[in-house]
Amino acid sequence: MVRIAIYMFFFLLLITGCEINQKEVLPEDGFTKIYNHPDEGLSFYPESVSELSDGGYLFISAVKDEASEIEYPNTQVVRASATGEVVWTMTYDWLAPASKMIRSGNSYGFVAMNQQFEAYAILINPSDGSISEQHALEMTMPLSAYSDSRGNLVVLGYDFVTRSSWISRFNSSFTLERSNKLPVNTDLEYLVQRHLNKTGQDFPFYIGEYSNTGGTGYYVNCFYNYTLRTVFMDLTSLGATGDIYSFQIEEGISSTLPKSGSIFGLTSYYEGNNYILPETEIDVTASQNIKDLPADPLYELTFKAAVVAGKLSGENGDYALFISQTNTNALVIYQYELESALLVNTIYRNFDQRVDVADMIQTGDNGIAILAHLHILGKYERPLLIKLDAGQFTPPEE
Repeated sequence: MVRIAIYMFFFLLLITGCEINQKEVLPEDGFTKIYNHPDEGLSFYPESVSELSDGGYLFISAVKDEASEIEYPNTQVVRASATGEVVWTMTYDWLAPASKMIRSGNSYGFVAMNQQFEAYAILINPSDGSISEQHALEMTMPLSAYSDSRGNLVVLGYDFVTRSSWISRFNSSFTLERSNKLPVNTDLEYLVQRHLNKTGQDFPFYIGEYSNTGGTGYYVNCFYNYTLRTVFMDLTSLGATGDIYSFQIEEGISSTLPKSGSIFGLTSYYEGNNYILPETEIDVTASQNIKDLPADPLYELTFKAAVVAGKLSGENGDYALFISQTNTNALVIYQYELESALLVNTIYRNFDQRVDVADMIQTGDNGIAILAHLHILGKYERPLLIKLDAGQFTPPEE
């Protein structure tokens, strides 16, 4: 009877209201919000979240309309208050928004494509969601976007003409500074298209930056030389200096976290199983086989689980966080000491439906916000925003 009541609760969420609304389901430190929509033909795929100066949030989702003639999802941005309440919602015609939100001055934005697969950077006013600028990036099929520590925009795309992964860096005025194409050496356009239109495997494409004894540069998870690889690229030239390779596209790195020196934290998957390497030495100037890196299995995670890795710094210490989802419909946070491989805490948030992590940020109060993807009744995809206060990450006393 309890399970029937839970299903009725989620069904009522779907049929009530005339616009995006939210429901708090786990009142505790922080909040948990489901952002529902009454149109059952719409599917929401959360991508990225940012915190605003007033403590509120902007989060971006790809929205797919099953009745639309356009195959690719368009873009929606929601502004929420510091307690997760909806302030405004805007939907844009730009297709397949790519990964992290970007910031330029007082504007926030995203990278997406038009119907010709051409990539654009779109900036919006956070007060009302109106578009303030748009910039053609002269590349195609954007798969990930990242704002680096110097205010540059780094974008990963796919060039279906040369069958290459396409990495470009733009300055704060969105002028192209450097570009490089990494040969894939086989035609993966169909897989890229299915990734973009949410009908195939969701590959872990992402970009970040590192600074260690091997130099300073970017790491890019992309297709390269027949495989899904983590490629290390020189900061200035964008030339590939090293990589971590795997078996074609059936195995790969799912998250990367630079620590100190040449130490990284990684998660990976192979044949559907998931693994964690909380502390491993990586030579960013060499090509290395993922199988040569010792890893611990994470059998509780879902098939080829998405993982978001990030750092948390505060009065309680500095930690590495790896966030994913389990086979029992829980979000799980593995909390490690940042400068060691010591697991100090494992935090679960349980749901009655399938959940998938999308993004994580540290908030101004030294807590975190997690953007996730909830499958209501197993088929209605909706955004989920979770706020956890700093006290949640105090390691339990021994």
